[in-house]
Amino acid sequence: MSAAGFSARGPLLAALAMALGLMGCGQQPSARVSLCGPAGQLRVGFVGAEEGRGSTGAVVLPDQDISRLRDLLTVASQCEVMLEPVASPEQAHQRLGASEWDVAFLPPGLAALALESSANRGYSLLRPLGQRSQSRSQLLVRAGSDRRAVADLKGARLGLLPRGSLTGFYLPLYNLHGLSLQSVHYALSYQELLDQLRKGQLDVIAWDAALPDPGGDVRVIVNDPNLIPVGALVLSQPLVAADHQPFLKLLDESAAQLPPSLGYVAGVLPEAQPLQRLRTVVTNVESWTLPLEGRPYAVYGRKQQLKDEGVMR
Repeated sequence: MSAAGFSARGPLLAALAMALGLMGCGQQPSARVSLCGPAGQLRVGFVGAEEGRGSTGAVVLPDQDISRLRDLLTVASQCEVMLEPVASPEQAHQRLGASEWDVAFLPPGLAALALESSANRGYSLLRPLGQRSQSRSQLLVRAGSDRRAVADLKGARLGLLPRGSLTGFYLPLYNLHGLSLQSVHYALSYQELLDQLRKGQLDVIAWDAALPDPGGDVRVIVNDPNLIPVGALVLSQPLVAADHQPFLKLLDESAAQLPPSLGYVAGVLPEAQPLQRLRTVVTNVESWTLPLEGRPYAVYGRKQQLKDEGVMR
């Protein structure tokens, strides 16, 4: 690290170290146990909570925020932190599936996926992330399209966000169960999907109802009833079994130092029930043969129906 970089980060590290020393009733910092993963480091994943809102090439988190977040996690865990910000839900999906992250900041779809992992390799929810909104999964077609119902989407060219997105991948496919599609295509943002729909390159796209009105040249053909919960900070099961409370306590006390875009809520447990309910959708879709870019795709496989009384309205 350069002398300038150390100078810039020094005050924050010093302040955090002081906060750590004041934690508890007379507890000395040396008495705390480091919270490290099996590799001897704390491997942290970061996925932007506003999935599908960015654009290709956009940074996941500014360098200054990455530095501050790494410093805070280093002091809280007393362990070397390997922080990996990723833009694509698919990349995060791979990391979670391989248990390559010990801690992760996740949007709702990936938080539900983390719960779906096996008991010895899965994750527990620690804190809610993101701002509450009227986020719901929708499917859009062009206003002049002759497609009026789900059955009319047979043979359509479908646009999705990458695997891992609840509004942009899992729920759209769940709602298209039983159809054969001409092809499936992916983009990192809803705006890219919308542009392709308007150009006639796609026939139907995934959309999020919480986004600004896309305009009168498109219309909703499927409106999923499930209100999407917020994301979550998750911790791997081996570290949940360890003494992780001091780590979590310092994060709570230093919440103002976290990137505001995270929407981290100190001292509050995430609402597990909505994520557990939507975990059923993730489980079903993950059990199917999943679509490849630009290839024909038949949306078939086990589909467990969600109970009507569980639908969040």
